[in-house]
Amino acid sequence: MKKFHLVCSGITMALLVIFLPTELPAASTGTTHEFRIEQDWLTMRDGIRLSVTYYNPIPIADGEKFPVLLEMLPYRKDDFFRARDYSLYTYFVRRGYVMAKVDVRGTGSSEGRLPDREYSDDELEDAVEIIHYLSKRPWSNGRVGMWGISWSGFNALQVAMRRPSGLAAILVAHSTDDLYKDDVHYIDGALHIDLYALEIDCDNGMPASPDYIIDDAYFESRFETYPWILTYLKHQRDDDFWRSHSLRWNYDAIQVPVFMIGGLLDGYRDFVPRMLENSKVPMKALIGPWNHAWPDDGVPGPNFEWRHEAIRWWDHWLKDRDTGIMTEKRLALFIRDGHPPDAQLQTTPGQWRYEDWPIRRTKWRRFYPSSAGVLHEKVESSQIDRLKNNPATGIPLGYWWGEPTGDMREVEGSSLIYNSRILDKEIEIAGFPKVRLKTSVDAPLAHWVACLEDVQPDGQVSLVTGAVMNGSQRDSRLKPESLKPGEIYNLAFDLHFTTWTFHSGHRIRLKISNASFPMIWPTPNPVTMQLYVGTEATRMELPVVAPGKPDVPPFLPPEPREALADVQEVEGSASGVLENQQVIHDLINQTVCMKAEAEDKLHARDVEIRTISRTEYQTSELNPADSSFLGIREHQLRKGKRALRFKTTMDIRSDKMNFYVIFRRELLRDGQPDIVKEWKETIPRDLQ
Repeated sequence: MKKFHLVCSGITMALLVIFLPTELPAASTGTTHEFRIEQDWLTMRDGIRLSVTYYNPIPIADGEKFPVLLEMLPYRKDDFFRARDYSLYTYFVRRGYVMAKVDVRGTGSSEGRLPDREYSDDELEDAVEIIHYLSKRPWSNGRVGMWGISWSGFNALQVAMRRPSGLAAILVAHSTDDLYKDDVHYIDGALHIDLYALEIDCDNGMPASPDYIIDDAYFESRFETYPWILTYLKHQRDDDFWRSHSLRWNYDAIQVPVFMIGGLLDGYRDFVPRMLENSKVPMKALIGPWNHAWPDDGVPGPNFEWRHEAIRWWDHWLKDRDTGIMTEKRLALFIRDGHPPDAQLQTTPGQWRYEDWPIRRTKWRRFYPSSAGVLHEKVESSQIDRLKNNPATGIPLGYWWGEPTGDMREVEGSSLIYNSRILDKEIEIAGFPKVRLKTSVDAPLAHWVACLEDVQPDGQVSLVTGAVMNGSQRDSRLKPESLKPGEIYNLAFDLHFTTWTFHSGHRIRLKISNASFPMIWPTPNPVTMQLYVGTEATRMELPVVAPGKPDVPPFLPPEPREALADVQEVEGSASGVLENQQVIHDLINQTVCMKAEAEDKLHARDVEIRTISRTEYQTSELNPADSSFLGIREHQLRKGKRALRFKTTMDIRSDKMNFYVIFRRELLRDGQPDIVKEWKETIPRDLQ
C-alpha cells in the first residue's frame, strides 16, 4: 500500500493504491487485464474537492492507453455502493477500460455543500470539467464515455447536452428525456411521493465517509441543508425548472452516440422509443422484461449478459474496433407473451427480436367502449356511464408504473370496465396504446387513470400498461387550468410503452377510474365522472404488430458478478424494496391506510450500518383532501467505539388548499444531547 501526492492541470490528487487478486469467475470470457483500485481527489474550479475511485487496468504493453468510463452519483460510493460498484466495474476494467466513480459534491466522500436539487448545474458543470480532465490524463486514449442507471443515466443525458470536450459516447439505463412527466416527483404530471423521496433526503444528511466527522462544516453543508422534497413541492407545474434539464425539448442538444436500456416493468421506459424517433445521433437500444435494474439480474427475467453488448458498444466508439454492433438493427425488443398475473413473477414468457423503430408492420386497431361494459371494434349505441370516485382505488397497481403486479380484479368495483369479445386470434402489440375519452366531472380537478388489461379464460386479470391524465393539463402542461364542473372535455393521452400478446380465448379490457392510490396523491374533491361511450370520441387504439420474421439477438447468458470480500449486505431498503405491506380499511371513519417497511444491513470494512425505513399512506374515502404520507428512515452506524444514529421524518398532509410538511433530521450520539433540525412549511396546492 502506497500513497502518492501530485498536482496536475490544477487538479490536486492523493492516491491510495490497492493491488487486487485477479482470480475470475469461471464463466468470464475476453478478460485480459489485472487492475488496481485508487482513491483520488479532483479539485474543481471553485476549489471543492470531489472524491473519485479509479479502477485502473494494468497495461500489458508499453505505452498502452485506455478509454475512461465515468459514473457520477450521490449514493455514497465508499459505503452504500462499494460492493455494487465493484461487481459492475470489474467486468469493464478487465477488458481494458479505466472506470472512474465520483461522488456528487456534498455527498458521500466528496467535499462541498449539498446541491439544491438533483442534477444541479453544479453537478453537471463538475462532470463537464471532469470529462475534459480525464480525457487528458497520461493513461487515457483521449476518449471518455459517461454511463449509468437511473440517476447516473439521467445525468449522462444532461451532461451530453452540454457537449463536453472528450465525451465520445454515453450508455444510459432506466432514464428519461422528460423530468417533469416521467420522473418520480410528478408521474404523468400528477404528484407522487414514495420511499425514494425519503431515502435521498435522509442520505443527503449523512456525514462524509469514511471518517463520518461531525463538525460545524458537516452541519452547514449537509445536516442543515434544505430538503429537496420541499423544493419539488414548490414546482408542481411543468416549467423551466424541469424543462431546462430535459432533452425532450431539444433532441439536437446531444451530438454523441447513445446506447439505451429500458425495462417493460420500469417507470422510465418511454424515453427509449421517443429518442429512437427523434434523435439523429447513432443509437442502440434494448427494451427487456425487467424492472429498475440491469438486464443481467433484473426481475423478472429472462436475463442476459448486457455488459458484453456494452463492451461491443464501447469498443466501437472508444477503441475504433469493428464489433458489428452498428450493422445490427437499432432496437432489441422483448415481446411479452400474455400470461396470468403474478406479483412474484421471476421469468416472463416471450421472445427477443431485433426491430427497426417505429415498427413498419404496425397497424392501429380501434376499440370502443359501449353499453353493458362491452369493448367493440365499431361504434355502437351511445350512452353515459357514471362513476363515483373512490380515492383509495389503485392499490394493486403499486407505487409506480413498474414491477410485477397481481390480479387486477381487486379494483373492479371502483372503475368503469369494458371487455372485448373473446378473441379468436392472437393480437400482438408493441408501442404506446392511445386513449381518447369524452368525459365530464363535477369537480374543479380530477385525474383520469386508464389501464389496458388481459382477461384470462379463468377470470384472472393481468395488467398490461396504464397511465394517468392530470385533468388540469388536458390542453397544456405549461398552462394547466382548472376543470369546469359539468363541462364536457375530449381528453387524449398515451399509455406507457408496452409489448404484449393477447391470446385466443382471452379478452382485452379497458379500465377507467379517477384515482391511483398510493401512486398518485388524491385530488382534493369527491368526484363523480360521466363517460360518454358509444361514440368515436371515446376509444382505445392499440399498436398491433403483424407477424414477421425478425432476427433474434444472439445474447449471451449472464456471467457471475465478482464479489468484494470485505462487504456483506442484506438487501432491503437500500434497493428501494418495501416489505411487510399492510392495507388497513377503517370502516367506521372510512379511511384507507397502506403501511410498509424495510430493513438493510451493511458491513463494509470497519463500518456497520443498519437502515430501517417505514412508510405510511392514508386517504379518506369521504374527504380525499384529507390525505397524508408519513416516512421514517434511520441509519444506525457503528465504527469502532463510535455509535451514530441519523433519523429522518417526512410528514406530508393535505387539505383542499395546501400541503403541510414537517421535515425533521435528528442526530443521536451516545452520551451527547440529540441534535435536531426541523422545517415546517405550508405549500399551496397548485392543480395537484
